[in-house]
Amino acid sequence: MKRVALYAGLWLWAMGASNVAAQTNWGERLGFPPGRRVVILHANDMGIAYEFNRPVETGLQEGRLTSASCLSVGPWFAECVEWVQANRDKDVGLALSFVSPSRAVQWGPVAPCDKVPSLTTADGQFPPTTVQFMLRADVDQVRREAAAQLDRARRAGIKPSHLHPHLGAILTRIDLLQVYLDLAQEAWIPAVMVDFTPELVECFHARGIHITAEMIDAVARYPLPKIDDIQNVPPADTYEETRERFCDVIRSLKPGITEVFLNPADDTPALRRMNDKWQQRVWEAQLLADPTVPEFLQQEQIILTDWREIMQRFETVRVEREVEEE
Repeated sequence: MKRVALYAGLWLWAMGASNVAAQTNWGERLGFPPGRRVVILHANDMGIAYEFNRPVETGLQEGRLTSASCLSVGPWFAECVEWVQANRDKDVGLALSFVSPSRAVQWGPVAPCDKVPSLTTADGQFPPTTVQFMLRADVDQVRREAAAQLDRARRAGIKPSHLHPHLGAILTRIDLLQVYLDLAQEAWIPAVMVDFTPELVECFHARGIHITAEMIDAVARYPLPKIDDIQNVPPADTYEETRERFCDVIRSLKPGITEVFLNPADDTPALRRMNDKWQQRVWEAQLLADPTVPEFLQQEQIILTDWREIMQRFETVRVEREVEEE
């Protein structure tokens, strides 16, 4: 069970086992300069609460973030929709959610509860942990709910730039992972996914995260663009330490495309009740407002990108290859 829990957090894990694949990285495949570090500065959890929405919206508007993802099942999704409609040039994806981890604020499925009973608790909400979801989830019901969440976002006027696995829940089994990849392919929306290179798989196994041959094959067959690495900011004891750990993450990046994700939030009494990691979230919001951070990224010669540009570059490369083959 411990191994399952760790794998459920695979996308949350800092993937500190940075991609060291011998093959060309995704940055070079998509036409970015060879040897350069390309970063998606991404924020999670839009749509859950106003405390989460506001710093993400501000970060996107000011260019401190390049990408974000929202939950169409979130209690504050409507406010998120209003902002996205007024800022259509910003890169916002859809987080597919099947877990509601806070007792203070909860959410459940878009599909009728009687159509997805394996995904809900007795009160009609999603379970609080990825392990509970993994043990009970019926794959057909997951497929139905994932499609419903995407449909809700589209009907609200959001055109997601990418799909994101909220808390890694949909990555916990091979059949669920396949739902995630299939939906991305059918909708032609890139899913946040890395190549499972031998080096990366070995590093996962060293951390107790089991990557099966079936998972590796499924990701290898997936035709849309992937990235080379995913990183987060490790927890710290002070804001200054948080900023330094962010800088350490950036310094350690290998060439290729890395998504560095943050979980910023405004400090309110409600935040302190809904999230036990509230202090780290507040410091990550402070990080977005720190004027030294853009200066540092420039000094490190980081190329910033987002999922829209990645998909545009992918389509350009695909067309060029088709022309060459003719």
